[in-house]
Amino acid sequence: MRKIFWIILLVLPIEIMAQGRVSNFGLFPEFQIGFDATEKLKVTGKIESQHGMVDKVENSDAKWGYYHNQTDFQGFLGTSINPFVSITGGYQYRLESGSENSHRSIQQVSILQRKGNFKIGHRIRTDQTFAPNDPVEFRLRYRISYEIPIEGQSLDPGEFYLVFSDEPIYSIQSGESGLENRVVAALGHFSKGKQKFQAGIDYRTDRFFDDDFRQRTWFKFGWYLKL
Repeated sequence: MRKIFWIILLVLPIEIMAQGRVSNFGLFPEFQIGFDATEKLKVTGKIESQHGMVDKVENSDAKWGYYHNQTDFQGFLGTSINPFVSITGGYQYRLESGSENSHRSIQQVSILQRKGNFKIGHRIRTDQTFAPNDPVEFRLRYRISYEIPIEGQSLDPGEFYLVFSDEPIYSIQSGESGLENRVVAALGHFSKGKQKFQAGIDYRTDRFFDDDFRQRTWFKFGWYLKL
């Protein structure tokens, strides 16, 4: 099953590009570390960065060449209301190529469900982005995710799992609305020492209300560590 999943991940971006339906493809590494500051307070730090490899406009040839798209530094403080519900507040600083750096405040509620041998995660998030000389952008996001163990009824150290998620995002800035959708499919490994490694495809579509509808595909890989 893992071999089939990897074949799909490798072939999918090539197939999309061949049909001329993407504007860019690139690499998306991320690193996350978290720990319990107190019995109730959880602290999480995260770095994620997008690195473009190819740009393509419909009916034109692909332009290959490396460029840095953006890098985000994030910090979160969260607490659990019960074993299945948690609330979190966070801050992000973004380094963005070709634009001025921005700040973002984040608020979210996470809900965990268990159905049989897999987990369903719900995340409701709002955020506000502040950039020099730009009006504040407000966004409302909802993500649903599924984590499915491959090698048993539950996920144990040393085993592989699959992750699928979908996240629609509604934004408004100066009275103008925007809509984005993010679909992720990834293969993960739960290692010893409370570490997880994931690699997969992050496919994003946006500018639904504009003529220049955009599609972006990232090969996303991450290391997630809990102390």
